[in-house]
Amino acid sequence: MSTLDARLLAAHEAGDQTALVTLYTEAADQAADDDAAGFYLTQAYIYGLELGHGAAGALRARLVSMGRETPAPQSPES
Repeated sequence: MSTLDARLLAAHEAGDQTALVTLYTEAADQAADDDAAGFYLTQAYIYGLELGHGAAGALRARLVSMGRETPAPQSPES
């Protein structure tokens, strides 16, 4: 087991959602392929949304750029 895996498990056991945002983002950055990166980013984004974490917007933008999330709808101009 990698140290990142161990830190993820410890954060889950402790219920430390802030750490989970950081650790899942780190896992996405280190992922060997786009599918794994997308999975980890999705997890980071979900925890970020639950917390109102400041990184949630950037995580969503990364998912959009990967084609794994749809862009926010544009408001109609008046």
